[in-house]
Amino acid sequence: MENQNPLSKYYRQPKVYLSLPSKGEWYPDGALTGDPSNLPVYGMTAMDEIMFKTPDALFSGESVVSVIKSCIPDIKDPWKMPQLDIDSVLIAIRIATYGSDITISYTCKKCKAQNESVFNLSGALDYFNTLTYENKVFCDPLQVNLRPYNYKEFTDVQLQTYELRRMLSKSMGEMDETARGKILDDFYKKLGQVQAEGFKKQIATVEADDAVVDSPAQINEWIQNSEKVFFDKIKKHLETQRDKWGIQPQTSHCGECEHKNTVNVELDTSNFFVKS
Repeated sequence: MENQNPLSKYYRQPKVYLSLPSKGEWYPDGALTGDPSNLPVYGMTAMDEIMFKTPDALFSGESVVSVIKSCIPDIKDPWKMPQLDIDSVLIAIRIATYGSDITISYTCKKCKAQNESVFNLSGALDYFNTLTYENKVFCDPLQVNLRPYNYKEFTDVQLQTYELRRMLSKSMGEMDETARGKILDDFYKKLGQVQAEGFKKQIATVEADDAVVDSPAQINEWIQNSEKVFFDKIKKHLETQRDKWGIQPQTSHCGECEHKNTVNVELDTSNFFVKS
């Protein structure tokens, strides 16, 4: 080709091939192309790295969406990506950019010495691909069918939670215990409402007798008028799924006292995408 850029052979190439834990389920039409068991993952460009250093875009989720589009072009609409895939996608991008190892700093719980330990992130990708999303909850005589959050819904809940905590911090100035107690009560009530609405959004359908109810309005009406035990069972199931689908804690022995520590690998995008 006459107009081909002579530098094109130096363009970035895929460094990792990712198998999505969701296996491509829960993506609406057009949001994902290619083979969900073998998606090419490119390392970040200089502009991608800048995006992760832009506080407003990072906070709103726009940075994450932009970088995913750049590094995994087969994910056409990252906002619609199911929550099951979020951690795997971000880990794969980091591996493609910086390699599998990540250094985690922690304080020994026994002797309080400062430690650093290197963990291999490839193990986390392997772990996620052993999981199965359990999307059925039996609330006799009903069967509740669940779906995972998509990234937009997940981000919205995070933003609402942050805003509530920011308002709480702003309000908790010098005041008596009675006023402080009222503010805290209001905070926990609103926080509970945000979480409850999030749980409701993850109910896809409810099977009752010979009917399959998929109307969000009718499902919400049922939740509001049913025994508390139904919602509690759904909530507990979703919380169990959330914990299972997170990056599992790692173990490390203290360099000073040899105490075995449990270390959490936090997927905080503000520092996770920094070479360590």
